[in-house]
Amino acid sequence: MIVLLKRLFMDIEQLNKTQILLLTLLVSFVTSIATGIVTVSLMGQAPQGITQTVNRIVERTVEKVVSEPVRHTAAVVTGSQPQSSTETTVVVKDDDLAADSIVKVQAATVRLVEKGGPESSAFARGIIVDASGVVVTDRASTDPNLGAEVILPSGVRFSVKPRPPVAGESLRFYDINMTGTSTPKLTALPLADMSKLRLGQSVIRIGGRTRDSVAQGVVSSLPQSGQSLIESTAESVTPGSLLVTIFGELVGITTGESQAQGATSYTPVTEVAQGLAEVRSTK
Repeated sequence: MIVLLKRLFMDIEQLNKTQILLLTLLVSFVTSIATGIVTVSLMGQAPQGITQTVNRIVERTVEKVVSEPVRHTAAVVTGSQPQSSTETTVVVKDDDLAADSIVKVQAATVRLVEKGGPESSAFARGIIVDASGVVVTDRASTDPNLGAEVILPSGVRFSVKPRPPVAGESLRFYDINMTGTSTPKLTALPLADMSKLRLGQSVIRIGGRTRDSVAQGVVSSLPQSGQSLIESTAESVTPGSLLVTIFGELVGITTGESQAQGATSYTPVTEVAQGLAEVRSTK
């Protein structure tokens, strides 16, 4: 490699533009490999405290590259230079992501009340999991024979119809009966991929019957053989409370089954996904 580079540098004046570009890329490639080797070596020799700090910064810093689209497909001479695209790197903190995800979840949250009852009489929270009007909530806190309504975030009310029982005994699904000339567009909350959840991952609990209350925590235990619930340090006692990622993806729901195990337990999103698949197959 050294002999090759030496020969190339001796004949650099004879290289054309393409060869100079290839030479530049080769040097950059070799430099990047050397930098990586040195970095790994230094990280291995650094004290544990420094290593943990660096890892925490990497894990908790999310960078978004926002590129302004190029508006010109061809340069047009108008007396001024055409504008070029720019790139801006924005560092987003956990607190900012949490606040954004809470707003996202609130847009898909409903409250279930007895038909004609005040919002203060809400008996459970529900979450819209399909934009066609499918709501999931805690099975133990609902009565399929009770005439119920959902109150959307906008305050608009619609009656709901309970779906037949689906897989599992902890969840109940409802269909929102949206009738009228000006039916609102519903927002469904995305479901998290359970296989990608990790112990210690940051999560947010959103609960409260008549007004929202939030708490942050981490995933403290994942479902294993003989244990079907997910555990979090963010406690909840409100039926239908949600556990979401900092990106606003549903992780779990507080149900009668989970509450029987304690305030830190949640029915995992896998049951929601399974039940929703059954609901969609019968629509």
